[in-house]
Amino acid sequence: MILLFFLCNTIATYAEQEFALCKPFAKIAPPRPDLPPPDGDSVRLFADKGLVKEKLGTSTFSGDVLLQRADQILSTRIVVYDRNKDVVKADKDFIFWDNEFVISGKQMQLRPGNRGEMKEANYWLLGRRARGQAEKIIKESKDIFHFEQGSYTTCAPDKEVWRLDANDLTLDMGKSRGTAHNVFIRLLNIPVFYFPYLSFPLGNKRQSGFLAPSFGGSNQAGTEFSIPYYLNLAPHYDMTLTPRFISRRGLLLKTEFRYLTQLNQGNLDLEFLPHDSSKGERRTSLSFRHKGYLTARWMSDIDFNYASDERYFEELGNNLSMASITHLERRGDLYYYGNGWMGLGRLQTFQTLDLTTTRPYQRIPQLLFKTTLPQQNRNFNIGAQAEFVRFDRDIASAPIGNRIDIQSLLSYPWRTWGTFMVPKLSLLYTHYNLDNVANDESTIHKRFLFRFSMDSGLFLEREVKLFDTEFVQTLEPRLFYRYTPFEDQSDIPIFDTARYDFSYFQLFREDNFNGVDRIDDGHQVTLGLSSRFLHKGVERLRASLGQIYYFRDREVTLPDDPVETDNYSTIVMELSAQFAKNWYGSSSVRWDPDIKNTELSVVRMRYQLDSERILNLSYRLRDDSLEQTDLSFHWTLSRRWNLLGRWNLSLPSKKTLEAFAGLEYKSCCWAVRWIGRRYLNDIEGESYLNGLFLQFQLKGLGGVGKKADAFLEESIPGYHDHF
Repeated sequence: MILLFFLCNTIATYAEQEFALCKPFAKIAPPRPDLPPPDGDSVRLFADKGLVKEKLGTSTFSGDVLLQRADQILSTRIVVYDRNKDVVKADKDFIFWDNEFVISGKQMQLRPGNRGEMKEANYWLLGRRARGQAEKIIKESKDIFHFEQGSYTTCAPDKEVWRLDANDLTLDMGKSRGTAHNVFIRLLNIPVFYFPYLSFPLGNKRQSGFLAPSFGGSNQAGTEFSIPYYLNLAPHYDMTLTPRFISRRGLLLKTEFRYLTQLNQGNLDLEFLPHDSSKGERRTSLSFRHKGYLTARWMSDIDFNYASDERYFEELGNNLSMASITHLERRGDLYYYGNGWMGLGRLQTFQTLDLTTTRPYQRIPQLLFKTTLPQQNRNFNIGAQAEFVRFDRDIASAPIGNRIDIQSLLSYPWRTWGTFMVPKLSLLYTHYNLDNVANDESTIHKRFLFRFSMDSGLFLEREVKLFDTEFVQTLEPRLFYRYTPFEDQSDIPIFDTARYDFSYFQLFREDNFNGVDRIDDGHQVTLGLSSRFLHKGVERLRASLGQIYYFRDREVTLPDDPVETDNYSTIVMELSAQFAKNWYGSSSVRWDPDIKNTELSVVRMRYQLDSERILNLSYRLRDDSLEQTDLSFHWTLSRRWNLLGRWNLSLPSKKTLEAFAGLEYKSCCWAVRWIGRRYLNDIEGESYLNGLFLQFQLKGLGGVGKKADAFLEESIPGYHDHF
């Protein structure tokens, strides 16, 4: 069992909906008197009695006293104004209003420069719907308030779930930041956490401070504890330092550095374990990602990853996606965008973690040139692409070498509102210069081919009425022909080529392979038909059906694959629909007419009333080797209670791949989310991990718990976390 429990998160995001469940502030804070604003810097005074001592420079007013200056109003029974010191004193009960605060108390003194002092006071912070008490409030400036023996909460007085008590509390409205010393956080008036120092937000600005500490455990790591510290270094970059104590491993330090400018963005993640007490060695991982423009035409893209050993993620990670990593990519791209063309220079290598898998080839380097000319209708259009790449791999028996590939094409598109026809002719030349081959094999290979294709179709439409609703129905037949002569390519090694997965879109591709180490010898025609139902410009239904008819056998294959002799392909059917106001569905089916069997079937259904009420159900079948169901949901039971969960099941083995269930409760000033999770932790399907996640949010202060938004949004399609 893994238990993750987090304390206070001091980087909270302010949202307008945060206090939607609360009573209006007008029912809690004293209402502001309805007075028109004074003119300029003048002072307006209302009182029952007044006594002016001109020689002493003092004025005393009593009764129902209202003193107004700019956006400030003071209500009290007796007020004394010292003209010489420009000080206002109220020694009886008072209420003071300005744009940010409402303050009531026993005594107060207002001084020049927006300074003042209040004793035995209650306050209400208008911008954050917060309130509290203090023995003394010192107004240091227009934006800064200092509280001695003060408290802070966003709960209503009759339902005070949490409260922060501090010896010294400072609220800086200008910086949208609160700081406190010698702090107790009370839940239901019981002190549960103590902090010598605490910093918390008063708005949505990023601030430095401690993030959510975590406590947990696992079989691989034992008991572990971490406490991140966030550094808001500048508006365009920041850093998070996370010491992570692991009982069976030692102390690991994680550093995350992020930057974002108008031209560049990226992040650097570094983990360092000086001494793994279980393995007796130093362990490290690093990830660096960068994208940005050097100039208006030059762009860089870098992705570099490193791990000190092959079991790093398996032993220090806690989910399948981390444990099943087999290769780490290290890639650097440099792009140049010209007028009608672009160039790419690339260096790409891999670190292999799983030595039982095939090692991918390295590109050191790859140079690519490609035209990006706009296509013009009823005109000849030309295009070209040229590539040079050096493939290398640290395997004695694997061929390596250089590959030069040049492709040119000529097309003449002809399009109208209801028809299109696009003939295209491509010339394909590839040259290999190989090393590390057997003595009886050639090191030079040349291949020159041409490809002709013709894509054509019609757009027909009519108006129909179904279920008392007006629709526009389209009928879109499509005919696609292509021909490439056969050339034996079995002596060419496979560097970076694989076969595309078969889909409706694949029916209209010019090649079955996604690399140039193989160019298929297709002589075939594809028949496709699509129909759509449109209502007020919105697509309510789309259905597509297609099949390929072959005029000859396909002899160009990947190594160890047989020659394909079928006269036609499987039939591909796709369907997507919004068949009711909140119902959405899609389906993809591949059916083999020879054996009258379904090769692939994917069905997805979604019922979504809004972002908080979503139900997903899907079914997936592939070649009798994979059959899964997936149910996920997030549902509002009431204004305060939400239910969420997922169940991903493998039907042949009756094994649960992942399952979790959760419950959310939201109140005015706090919220809590519980999630219990069970999931496979290895690709063999033998090891499970169980987890219990708790997220506790103190609205206006921070949260307690694991931030689960990315996990939930990935697991529940259509859901966007607002917790």
